[in-house]
Amino acid sequence: MNKGTCLVPFLPMRSKPHSDAEMVNSILFGESYEVINEDNDWLFVRVDLDAYEGWISKAGYSVFIDFNQLVDALYLEAASNGAKFFIPCGGKIPENGKFIIDGQSYAIIQKVKTNHHLPLRLRILNTAKSFLNAPYLWGGRSFMGIDCSGLVQVVYKVNGFDLPRDTAAQISTGTLVNYSEHAPCDLVFFSRINTEKVVHVGIVIDNKKVIHAGARVRINELTEEGLIVDGQLAYKTIAIKRII
Repeated sequence: MNKGTCLVPFLPMRSKPHSDAEMVNSILFGESYEVINEDNDWLFVRVDLDAYEGWISKAGYSVFIDFNQLVDALYLEAASNGAKFFIPCGGKIPENGKFIIDGQSYAIIQKVKTNHHLPLRLRILNTAKSFLNAPYLWGGRSFMGIDCSGLVQVVYKVNGFDLPRDTAAQISTGTLVNYSEHAPCDLVFFSRINTEKVVHVGIVIDNKKVIHAGARVRINELTEEGLIVDGQLAYKTIAIKRII
């Protein structure tokens, strides 16, 4: 049991080997991981994408399969004799769209939607906007529930950029730019009003708007001072980083 592949829409990763422990991340369908250790019904794993570590339920383990095609639609639907499930954006599937789970053959119902014909910045913005109104979920990385750094990581992943999982690590990527120079697809990092610690991140849509995951994925006003939500300053701008 050295490596595994997620074969459910997403697999919760927890901070400790308990079902009531904090969910810190989620592994998407087709993403692979290395098993480092185990504790009764739990496995301590390291995700191949970003080396993120945490605990998953042993019941969720599936043997390693190398899936090679990224899903860049918000989700794809797979079916087998009436059984269906959804594969989220950022997951991976076989190139032919067919796979086997528990001895049952599944196939993708619709063709993989791509934005590959569009300019890179437009692809990134279209991907981000497809998540609008997805509910906020700490540790989430899919349309079924997503957090701010999960949104950034998945959006950039499906467009060819592998970013760290957490906001505190993402702020170390890219090139620092001044507020007056910010452009679409830049990442804006925020702190709470009375601190300097980074706690939130969003993607610039235009010179006055940012898409981010708060209570849900939404677009709000960006000012030099910070992020305006429901008419009030919700977060303070601490850095803007250019990835592309």
